[in-house]
Amino acid sequence: MHARNCWEYKKCGRQPGGNKVAQFGLCPATIDDGADGLNRGRFAGRICWAVSGTFCGGEIQGTFAEKHATCTNCDFFSLVCQEENIEMFKLLKPGQIFKPVF
Repeated sequence: MHARNCWEYKKCGRQPGGNKVAQFGLCPATIDDGADGLNRGRFAGRICWAVSGTFCGGEIQGTFAEKHATCTNCDFFSLVCQEENIEMFKLLKPGQIFKPVF
């Protein structure tokens, strides 16, 4: 059984058949089969913070490097970390990418 995915939790409407697909297009997290099953999700639905072009805060987001601050403060990100028993990402040095601590 899969766990709740970002589009189910956030109700963004960018999943296949969603009400915002015509306006914003499909969210890459909803079709990224390379991440299927990660964190018990469908496609990249439970690792959306690592996918460019997701839809958060009413705007299409950029690369992980551009959106990491938004994503690591997201309630869905925190939920997945809690449900999957993952410690929050910690910043190594200013300007470097966040690294998960397991």
